[in-house]
Amino acid sequence: MKDATKQPGIVISQVFLERALFSHREDALQLAPNTPFQPTLAVGIQGGVSPDEKTGFIRISVQTKPEERPLYSIDVAMMALFAVAEKEENLPLKQYLHTAAPAMLYPFVREAVASITWRGRFGPVWLAPFNISVAMAEPSGEAPIPLPKIRKAPKVAKRQPKSAAR
Repeated sequence: MKDATKQPGIVISQVFLERALFSHREDALQLAPNTPFQPTLAVGIQGGVSPDEKTGFIRISVQTKPEERPLYSIDVAMMALFAVAEKEENLPLKQYLHTAAPAMLYPFVREAVASITWRGRFGPVWLAPFNISVAMAEPSGEAPIPLPKIRKAPKVAKRQPKSAAR
């Protein structure tokens, strides 16, 4: 960074859901809706910059592992596009993509998974936080640590409406 007192000089051009696949396990209707589950997730982080280093992207993908037969099958990928702000350059785009960009995008991924799964038979799932800086320290961009597990949101007891007094 040229000047630590200034903003990085990078703008978010777009954030979008690149892929969203969701399904239930084939025997889902034979299981109780409160069946507990904790599948392991594969989280991938990829990024790149254009040859002139003026634009770039970051992609985070999350998939359940089919060999574990999870109650939900999830495959979600979010992408963010970035550009260097003309006449405001301060932080190299490569550096931003390797540090702050994944942390900026991960809440979007978490929301996408929660939004898709809340309609599922077993309730919404939430991606647990994890240390993105450790994940980005690996040259492959794949997180080297045990990845966040899907957490089922706590069930809230539904109240029955009171009968109208007669």
